[in-house]
Amino acid sequence: MGGDDQRLSRRGSFDEDPDNYQAARPGYPRRVYEVLAECGLRPGARVLEIGPGTGQVTRHLVDAGASVLAVELGGRLATRLRTNLTGHDVTVVEGDFATVALPDDTFDLAVCATAFHWLDAGAAVRRLARLVRPGGGLAVWWTVFGDPDRSPPWRTELDAVYRRWLPGQGRGPAGRPAPLRVAERTAELRAGDWFGPVQVEMIRWEHQLTPHGARGLWGTFPNVRELSTDQREAFLDGVAEVIARQPGATAIDHYVTALYTAPRRDSSALPAGS
Repeated sequence: MGGDDQRLSRRGSFDEDPDNYQAARPGYPRRVYEVLAECGLRPGARVLEIGPGTGQVTRHLVDAGASVLAVELGGRLATRLRTNLTGHDVTVVEGDFATVALPDDTFDLAVCATAFHWLDAGAAVRRLARLVRPGGGLAVWWTVFGDPDRSPPWRTELDAVYRRWLPGQGRGPAGRPAPLRVAERTAELRAGDWFGPVQVEMIRWEHQLTPHGARGLWGTFPNVRELSTDQREAFLDGVAEVIARQPGATAIDHYVTALYTAPRRDSSALPAGS
């Protein structure tokens, strides 16, 4: 899901502006949390969350009565998460999931929301197999901002903004977004035969955008943050102008959240090492 160098350089970009990240990123559909309950999210559950950001998902986990250990790479995001969830049963560990010290055979459920692609999938699954107890669960999901099967007309206008400032990075013939390539994602989670069978659910939903909200949301995307300051501002102005031209200066966008879940197999031996 992208070269290692690009992955490593981009995954830290979310930490640059936690205020905008918290304000601009939409949450997840209720159905996600219904599925998590089926996977073991309940009062007293021990839950590992990878890449919690400012705590959109974390708050739902603790509201369900879980005890959460959240591993966050970004220092600013980790600080914001601690502030947001002061007084809740959340332990925030700042660092890289690949290397931070975590207790083996401990968690009833591990979750990762729109962040698993920043990890080395093989190494992450191997480590998760040590951390999640046999019979526990794993849930990994992504929201695709712009369902390729339900594209509103205004996105044609947005394509022109991409062609000017981010040529080749808008919609195009490159194929399905990685989260929607089910066979590939399923194979990643089944590697080593520690988790399975993998269940997949595509949750389609809508989100209303304003010019300000669209500007904020696109401002969280790593490829946009890589632009120079002037180029980034011009790109975001272009995005906001597209929405401002729509009736009522609002637009409905179509999203799809691709949710992958799997139990930890009871009969699969723990992988060596971490």
